[in-house]
Amino acid sequence: MSTAFAATIRDRAYAAWQALQAARRDDDHYATLLAEGEWEDLRRLAHAHGVDIETGRPDTPEEGA
Repeated sequence: MSTAFAATIRDRAYAAWQALQAARRDDDHYATLLAEGEWEDLRRLAHAHGVDIETGRPDTPEEGA
């Protein structure tokens, strides 16, 4: 796996996490459902490729969040 691929997964996961937090903050139920799906998909993708997305950013969730 390339470093660029791992970085792309991390960036997309970070964006998905930010979108999820914004949707929750805005109490937008539809956006929350979409963002949760994206976040879970990216968590699975990262796990399948051995990419750590849970650390390295100050506002990303801990494992299992």
